[in-house]
Amino acid sequence: MFRVIGVETGDHPRREFVVIRNQSLRYENLRGWAVTDESYFCADPYTLAERLYIFREELMVEPGAYVALCTGGGENHWARAADGRDVFVVYWGKERCIWRDSQRVMLIQVAHVAPSTVMPRQASSPR
Repeated sequence: MFRVIGVETGDHPRREFVVIRNQSLRYENLRGWAVTDESYFCADPYTLAERLYIFREELMVEPGAYVALCTGGGENHWARAADGRDVFVVYWGKERCIWRDSQRVMLIQVAHVAPSTVMPRQASSPR
C-alpha cells in the first residue's frame, strides 16, 4: 500500500517534490497510481491535466522504500534516503511549481477505474 508521507513546496520546480512510501510488507507496483490534489474533484480538464501525474511505467517498489516525485526536470534514478532506505527519484518535467497552493496532495489508484463506455442516447430528430 502506498501513501504520501510528505510534500516539499518551493519557489522553483527543482526544489518541489512529493514523497511516497510503500507501507506494505511486499513489493508493490506503482504503475497506474496518480499524484494529484483537490483539483481532481473539479470539472476543469485543463486544471486537472496540469495537476495530475500518472505513473505509467512498471515501477516495483520494495517494502519501506520511497518514491520522490520531483516537479522539475531531471533524469529518473535510484538513490539512498537519509534513513538508509532506497528512494526512486522521478522527474515530472514541469517548468513551474504545482503543489505550492494545494490544500491536500493525494495518491489515487486509477488503474482499476474503468472508463465509462456507455454513451448517452441522442434524441431522435422529429420528422
